[in-house]
Amino acid sequence: MNSKVKILFDREIDEIIKGLKSITRDVAVISADAFDNNFRTQSFFGTPWKPSKYTMNKEGKSRKLLQKSGALRKSIRYKINAQTIEFSSALPYANIHNEGGTINHPGGTAYSYDKKKSRAVWISNRKAAGKNYSRTKAHKIPIDKRQFIGDSKALDKLIENHINKILK
Repeated sequence: MNSKVKILFDREIDEIIKGLKSITRDVAVISADAFDNNFRTQSFFGTPWKPSKYTMNKEGKSRKLLQKSGALRKSIRYKINAQTIEFSSALPYANIHNEGGTINHPGGTAYSYDKKKSRAVWISNRKAAGKNYSRTKAHKIPIDKRQFIGDSKALDKLIENHINKILK
């Protein structure tokens, strides 16, 4: 191969690689936006999350699922590797909410009973220190699956549509 052909060939390969990197970034952004939209719609690409009795605020109004502080929604990050895009959250409770499961609670949480509201009121360890509050026993806490990140045919379709627009 003469050197002129080799240089042209190398330039074309560099352009293809730049294009692929650009498409990969686009796919990461499209996916991140779609996962964020799952929080807005309280569903996984149209499949609604199971309601929770624990989303009621002090006024008796329901708040959005998985969005008490917004930390989980804001914690989603992505990393582009050689052949993959990896989405993750550094929050310890992200995985149990995304996949569902059971938490083995060791017990010991202080509580009192609010007669007006007919329910238990949890008390922080700091406030309960040195006081004679009732404490919970060890117990299991089932967590329903409320997936917000993952593979989906709907996401595949969004990505496919974007790539088709680029190729036209």
